[in-house]
Amino acid sequence: MPGPLHGVRIVEMSVAVTGPLAVALLVDQGADVVKVEEPGYGDQGRYVGVASGGISAMFQMCNRGKRSIAVNCTDPRGRDIVLELCAGADVFVQNMRPGVIERLGLGYDTVSARNPGIVYLSLSGFGPDGPYSHRRVYDSVIQAQSGLVGNQTGINDESPRFLRQAAADKITAYTAAHAVTSALFARERGAGGQHVRLAMLDAAVGFLFADSAAHEVALDNDQPHLAQSFSAHQRAIAFADGHAVVAAVTDSEFHGMARAVGVDSSDPRVATMTDRQKNRAQTSDVFRAVHAAAATMPLAEAVEALDRHQVPFGVVLGVEDIATDAQAVHNEIFTEHDHPHMGRIRQPRPAPRFSATPAEVREPSSPAHGQHTDEVLAELGWGHRIDELRAGGVIK
Repeated sequence: MPGPLHGVRIVEMSVAVTGPLAVALLVDQGADVVKVEEPGYGDQGRYVGVASGGISAMFQMCNRGKRSIAVNCTDPRGRDIVLELCAGADVFVQNMRPGVIERLGLGYDTVSARNPGIVYLSLSGFGPDGPYSHRRVYDSVIQAQSGLVGNQTGINDESPRFLRQAAADKITAYTAAHAVTSALFARERGAGGQHVRLAMLDAAVGFLFADSAAHEVALDNDQPHLAQSFSAHQRAIAFADGHAVVAAVTDSEFHGMARAVGVDSSDPRVATMTDRQKNRAQTSDVFRAVHAAAATMPLAEAVEALDRHQVPFGVVLGVEDIATDAQAVHNEIFTEHDHPHMGRIRQPRPAPRFSATPAEVREPSSPAHGQHTDEVLAELGWGHRIDELRAGGVIK
């Protein structure tokens, strides 16, 4: 059965992570996507990081299930190909710097004149205008400017700390996918097509402020001793042969944690959450005792004890361990297949499970550069011009 976005047609002109991942999330839910790449180099994401068969793992994850056409949009004929694609599309996605798409003749006004019902998504680093809008942007730039790096950096760190992943890119991608489906829903209710603008800065700041900028939200608070985020002091417990994170919040969880590792927490000064907030020294003593006791306790024994005492915990897994974890196996998170260029691929399935419209990736592989150019042009009725366009350098 097709996914919830079956029948939605998307034209994508985006590169790297933010735009491609946003669209990949929509592919996962059934959308049909034509990815427009420049002839020659194409999406630079193809070449970043670990690769196999000339395609990077990142590109595979951000572009699986799409069709790729290689079109030179600086040529009027190439621009016309994209406009014709947009005429029959529901969504257009681009992440060029402000002004570039307009110079190509593919700005919102032009595309919407051809297709008034289209949802046109423009992604940028800092926004469509303003003092920074002209700047080139990658994930690390927005991590720094949005406060994500400042939030990760502790008072004892010698230099700023980045999240070890393209966090700002991915935050924006998930925000963008949500925005597109919201706009499509609004269109179904009669609002028509529209231009959706999303800046990476805006998405990352919104993400940060949800739980990590408490003093900047509650401006009149009288608790300056508390950290910006309630997560600021989290740290893993070292057991004899591994680590686990224990989240002991309620009274039963706090005392259950202590019992699980054989620590006495009967001191009335730490009996309740209110007591522990008032008596921080005694509370810290219990946590220190827990860490000390855990150091000689086998991890498997700790897992059994924490589970038995109903304490929230998670074993710290390496990325290489996730696919064989018992719950991941039970959830059937991962699928494997043979990519025609990359070889064996393991990747997560679409995360949401829809009871009536199951989301299944129809084509689990990412496309080769320009793999579907002839196919898509033939569908547009341009099949008789393929040789001419290729000879003229308009298509690959």
